[in-house]
Amino acid sequence: MMRTSAIIFGLLVLLAAAPGPTCAQSPQKTDKKAVVELLEEQNRQLSQEIRQVRREIAALGARMDEPGIREVFAGIGYILGLFGAAALAAARRKG
Repeated sequence: MMRTSAIIFGLLVLLAAAPGPTCAQSPQKTDKKAVVELLEEQNRQLSQEIRQVRREIAALGARMDEPGIREVFAGIGYILGLFGAAALAAARRKG
């Protein structure tokens, strides 16, 4: 859980530091059509960035669902422990 929070925080920091339009730049003229076009372009750019972040978060979630090296070794240790317990029980029955 801590690792996930750190990764999400890192993504947010990267997005905040990413170069891009800092504010809506008003054209020289107060032409409504130019303002609308500028806002639509900024909306397209923002939508593209949001799609990219969503893809990255989905990929991160998929990677977190896979077992890591720690879980693999824990499973092997669990199996060996069961076999050890069975061997101990078998040795006590014989002796």
